[in-house]
Amino acid sequence: MSKRYFLATPPVGSRAVLEGDEARHVARVMRAKPGENLEVFDGTGRWWPATVTGIGRNEIGLELGDPVSEPDRDGPRLTVAVALPKGDRQRWLVEKLTELGVSRLVPLRTSRGVAEPTPAAVDRLRRGVVEACKQCGRCRLLEIAAAGTLESAAAGIPTGRRLLADRGGGPLLAAANSACDSLLVAVGPEGGFTAEEMAAAEAAGFARVSLGPHILRIETAAIAAASIAGQLPSPAPAG
Repeated sequence: MSKRYFLATPPVGSRAVLEGDEARHVARVMRAKPGENLEVFDGTGRWWPATVTGIGRNEIGLELGDPVSEPDRDGPRLTVAVALPKGDRQRWLVEKLTELGVSRLVPLRTSRGVAEPTPAAVDRLRRGVVEACKQCGRCRLLEIAAAGTLESAAAGIPTGRRLLADRGGGPLLAAANSACDSLLVAVGPEGGFTAEEMAAAEAAGFARVSLGPHILRIETAAIAAASIAGQLPSPAPAG
């Protein structure tokens, strides 16, 4: 079983405390004892080797080793804006986007959406990110933004490229074939974006891109976009 845990409370010097569900898992599931070694990460790109120093009902005391910084991901900072699928498909979507190194996920509100991105739903997505990071070894949390529209998603990246998945567009790699700092890819609901939404996207600067000749499910399209974007070059160093 995993011995990797999310450190929600910042450490103080070389001391840290695991709290809540993470602490209960260490104490009750892993049955850890003082002196046991594990690994903790803080969601900002850092992780520490740690040793258990004390075990309480809802908290675990830790002594931390030297921090290690996770290398930056190659390529542009990627935001995926997506109309959420139903049920467990949301959890699977978040898990895979986390594994692929996506920086930010924006749940979209659309006319034909099948799952409402309520605050409770967004909170569940955030909890799924933590679990995915623990599993895949990622130390920087995938950001789950507040739900919004295509226009608000575009406003979130004032610079960079804005692409919208559409079978009638050109290949994604061809549309973004030079280095850029940030990239936004929008994926619509199963019924597609309405004509009004497509017009709004065009006005917001989105270019249509194709992810292949077939009709893809929401999560497949989002994962395909993230995989293709992962092949894009990093921006050249300034100067």
